[in-house]
Amino acid sequence: MSKLKETISHRQITKLLAILTKAEDDVKNNRVAPIKDTFDDLRFMITSPKF
Repeated sequence: MSKLKETISHRQITKLLAILTKAEDDVKNNRVAPIKDTFDDLRFMITSPKF
């Protein structure tokens, strides 16, 4: 692998790890909802008369 490709790969890995760390922090601090709740909310919005 060329040095440039290796550097780009390392940067991408570092960025991905930063995103995963933030996501894990969101889960630990209850800043995300279960996917079931999200789809229930969407279903309600779609079927409500004012939509």
